[in-house]
Amino acid sequence: MTDSKTNIQFNKNNSKFLSLNKRTILKTYIVLIWLIITQILLIMTGMTSYEDVKYFFWIESVLVPLIFVLYIKGVPDQLSREQEKEQKKAIFMLAFSFACMVIVIFMAMLKGY
Repeated sequence: MTDSKTNIQFNKNNSKFLSLNKRTILKTYIVLIWLIITQILLIMTGMTSYEDVKYFFWIESVLVPLIFVLYIKGVPDQLSREQEKEQKKAIFMLAFSFACMVIVIFMAMLKGY
């Protein structure tokens, strides 16, 4: 275990348990954010009540930190130029989705829900 190559090999095998592709995790975050936006809009328009969707909110609030930990421990791939551009687009879409969610939350707060 004193060999640095062996130590690196051991660390890679140890972190394989919850390792996922970072692009997959980014896409999961985007879907999760848009689900939250949809739920808030459904409550704002009166199509459903908070009591009907409160369990989804609770599950989502647990998933957000879990997905963040998976992203931190995720396996960075050796990306080609095209894949790097795709990942940058996914990060931009994540930032855009988050901005939309913040706007929807403020709209809901102003409306009084």
